[in-house]
Amino acid sequence: MNRPKQTSRLTRMGIITAILLIQNMIPFLGNIPIPPLNPTIIHVTVIVVALSMGMKDGMIAGLIWGLIRLFRAFAMPATPLDPLIWVNPIITIVPRLLIGTTTVLTYQLLHNKVRNNKLSMGVASFIGSMTNTLLVMLFIYLFFNAEIGQAMGIDASNLGYALLVIIVTSGLAEAVLAAVLAPIVVQALKRLRR
Repeated sequence: MNRPKQTSRLTRMGIITAILLIQNMIPFLGNIPIPPLNPTIIHVTVIVVALSMGMKDGMIAGLIWGLIRLFRAFAMPATPLDPLIWVNPIITIVPRLLIGTTTVLTYQLLHNKVRNNKLSMGVASFIGSMTNTLLVMLFIYLFFNAEIGQAMGIDASNLGYALLVIIVTSGLAEAVLAAVLAPIVVQALKRLRR
């Protein structure tokens, strides 16, 4: 990569890092506080990065988001569950890293088959968002079943059902939001680059 392109990419990643920090630190810009969890819209930023800049940058944006979330769990938890859930890097970082990967791979697969850019981006955004939701819920269930159930006031044997409700309600809403917003933002960014 030549120097001007490298500088441009580094500048864009710096701006994206600032956006992710702002979304994580200012209520209602990145999370919608509905106890006991915080549904997020930050994944849309990661998806936009993946679709507009590529898989590697999408993974970097996901890593940055995960690291910020990990820091927040220790320094300024938003809910009583934060210190139980988000201090585990597997829960905090792995799903976010994979948002960029699944988004780009899905987009490439669909774009080559259906040749409809908006549809390909929308479905890829939905899949990227659900990747995050499903992996976070799976890891919560695997790593913290009894503790989380107790903190939520749910019998440990019912935690799986509670997490399924979160997936069906919050997770699907987040995914639909991503499927609608991300393609619009990506197309606007592409027009600005011309």
